[in-house]
Amino acid sequence: MRAPRIPASALLAITGALVLAPGLLAAEIVLTDPDYDAINANGLDQPRLYFLLSDPAQGDAVITWENPASGATEPVLLTAFIDTGASGFALSHLHISGDYEQPVIGLSPDQPGDFLGPFTEIGIGGPEVGDVSRPLGVWVRNGAVGASEEILVSDFINFGDFSLWTRRETGAAEVVDFLGFPIVSPLNLVGMPVIRQRRLLLDVTPMSTLTALGLPDPLETALLASGAPEPLTQATIPLVLRDFIGNAPPAGEVLPSHYANPLVPGLTLHGTGGASASGEWLLDTGAGASFASFATARAAGLVPAHYATLAEFMADYTGPTVEIGGIGASQTVPRLTAPRITVATREGATLAWKNVELLIADVAGLDGIFGMNLLVPSITLDPADPLGSLAEISPSTIRTVVIDTTDAADPVMRLGTSAADGTVFAWLGENFSAAERSLPNVGALAADPDTDGFSNLLEYALGLDPRVADSASAAPQASAPLIGDARYLALSFSRPAVGRPDVNYAVEISNDLATWRRDTGEVVAHSAQTIGERETLTLRTAAPLAPGGRVFLRLHVSLTN
Repeated sequence: MRAPRIPASALLAITGALVLAPGLLAAEIVLTDPDYDAINANGLDQPRLYFLLSDPAQGDAVITWENPASGATEPVLLTAFIDTGASGFALSHLHISGDYEQPVIGLSPDQPGDFLGPFTEIGIGGPEVGDVSRPLGVWVRNGAVGASEEILVSDFINFGDFSLWTRRETGAAEVVDFLGFPIVSPLNLVGMPVIRQRRLLLDVTPMSTLTALGLPDPLETALLASGAPEPLTQATIPLVLRDFIGNAPPAGEVLPSHYANPLVPGLTLHGTGGASASGEWLLDTGAGASFASFATARAAGLVPAHYATLAEFMADYTGPTVEIGGIGASQTVPRLTAPRITVATREGATLAWKNVELLIADVAGLDGIFGMNLLVPSITLDPADPLGSLAEISPSTIRTVVIDTTDAADPVMRLGTSAADGTVFAWLGENFSAAERSLPNVGALAADPDTDGFSNLLEYALGLDPRVADSASAAPQASAPLIGDARYLALSFSRPAVGRPDVNYAVEISNDLATWRRDTGEVVAHSAQTIGERETLTLRTAAPLAPGGRVFLRLHVSLTN
């Protein structure tokens, strides 16, 4: 019996039949540590660096003071949180008053010209009136300063002259009584006027190592110059910049130096019962905790819909609370657990944080605050047992954070995470630079930068080079093998022999090129061959080809979750 002849049109329809699974192009990267399965409320560290101030009125000489401990004249060495949530700068009143033998910068409200006028800052605790200094030079150093190390101005980076907002009083958290002894921690903030000039690098990896006291080593922080290399990252979160201050000061006030702050757009808070709420959350490296506004929490189902205000909800609330402060007064707010927080990346992934403890607070104009507990190891602080709280640390899967606001038109945050290891997103990070992954037509899953007809996802699935155009022979190949007296339609494709665990490969069948079927028993394995690092699989129709019949096969590639 003669085998049926296969129409050329059938074979042509198969060649190059590669498709992406609709709706399955984006895979989820879960950033919650799988062994802990929760993210506690308070990040264990926040970025901070040392800085000096110089006086343009004195030829940019670095400001010095008489150190009572050493009796020597020394540069005023200050520490500051490097705070993306700060539009400008905040300087502790301790550095004006000199209380508790803190170094002073030599400005005085009684000295004409030292302060330009008042300004009201809005913090998480509400409004606070402070004073705006005359312009001072701000010099920041990457890395720590040893206790006995000589302070060299050449080790600091000059970021320019700025008018600083200074506090009129010492904040409650700046001086804490411990067994009758004051623990003094001046609260200084260096914000966006400095951060915007460089990439802010947060190296989280030291925090994975515990000290002899059972605490993580501190976060390492640096401001990277243009062209300086940065660690490998795999996920790019787009940001937007918003100017919360503007150019017109309130009546009777003057503006301090300031710049727009980064927000995370499209961040979604998932509550119970399938409810969710999306919005723009302030990216705030100065916040140890993350916050959702009352409106966002209610829309996501974390707060029952019948409550009209946070105060009304708090009147009935009996769960855990937290006292928050900083700039402005302190207030007590509820601590709730969000089942999920998600945001999309430029590469095509969805980042997900599961079981996140967050605070509910209303901050003017914000849907929420993206705090450090989403980026670094965290605890849930129990004021009644602060040391006991350290026994429950939620680890972080994030190794590297790069916040890049140097291009105001395209600010981004890049993350390097162990949760992406062994996935297509690690492959993208290895094959494309950070800048290329921000371009949707270059570094995204669906992009085809070498214009060979294979998207980056297909290049990954088939083990190809995304930067080198492939010939048609790299696509699945059609054939019509003869088995006994019958011919069958077959499709062969080659892939890495080690496999791609995050990829689903499926050969689908159709009779009209419109409706495709899989897992119906109509397609069966035919052969498999491994040569070196490549594996070639051939699948065929279970039924022989019928004269005059129409049958098509295609390779369907999608990502697993």
